[in-house]
Amino acid sequence: MSVSVKATAPGKVNLYFAVGPLKSDGYHDVASLYAAVDILETVTLTETDAPGISQSMSVAPGSPVAQQRELGAFDPSVVPLDHTNLAYRAAAVVLDEAGLSPADVCLNLHIEKAVPVAGGMGGGSADAAAAMKAMNSYLAQTGRLSQELPHNRLLQLAAPLGADVPFALLGGLAVGQGIGDRLQAIPLPEGVEPLRFGFVPAVSGLSTPAVFRELDAGRESGRYPSPDENLQVPQQLIATLTSPAPLTERLPLISSLLRNDLAAPALSLLPELEQTLAVTAEDPGVTACFVSGSGPTVAYISQ
Repeated sequence: MSVSVKATAPGKVNLYFAVGPLKSDGYHDVASLYAAVDILETVTLTETDAPGISQSMSVAPGSPVAQQRELGAFDPSVVPLDHTNLAYRAAAVVLDEAGLSPADVCLNLHIEKAVPVAGGMGGGSADAAAAMKAMNSYLAQTGRLSQELPHNRLLQLAAPLGADVPFALLGGLAVGQGIGDRLQAIPLPEGVEPLRFGFVPAVSGLSTPAVFRELDAGRESGRYPSPDENLQVPQQLIATLTSPAPLTERLPLISSLLRNDLAAPALSLLPELEQTLAVTAEDPGVTACFVSGSGPTVAYISQ
């Protein structure tokens, strides 16, 4: 009987995202406050008869990606189901840690997408994290590993895959520093009411590198403020998010402390986002709305 292993990982929003200057290696240091959302990417590994790792993909019914597809904003055929796919690369990293390569296994890697695509919510990174968890479990179940790799080791292996992959493994609430991959988990005390998020998927996507390039160009020309000298997530924001006070009392201060340095360049590249933000903000149940990460998904916090 063939073995099948399933794993999930969450998308994310950045409640705070301060971006430092462009470095010589092409990256930026950041101060980020990640929050996992309840939209999950799912990866299933299933044994096959063919050597290597084949790939397939589907869209989760009723998910934001399903909405994007209905709007014509997402074409599943553009997702590369080859060795360039981040989930494939993530699975290969875990295989390598076990002294194996994709040629040593006979597996199908199936991705069920739910997090908005090209939406600034880390869907591809969640695919990678879920693939790492699934492969780790598969190798242990089939005796290729004597036991599963520890979580801290997975976090180390995830960092070179992209800044958001370690957080997708961690979940919850966390401060990210460096390029966003140095994480400090922020535990929510028992009884603290979490934020309630909603999302408005965009018809058009945005390239994260393009948004960062626009930020750099805009700073150089004076269109955007210069980067902070000291990149820090405000302790007041963390304290308010973890406070036992009723959520309705905390929301005004939380909303006032939200920050995203990528919002202005995203709006510059996709001006119609202004209208989406304005319409979303008019809803009486919405406390705050903001561009999620590099956009163009608009996230909102409801009462």
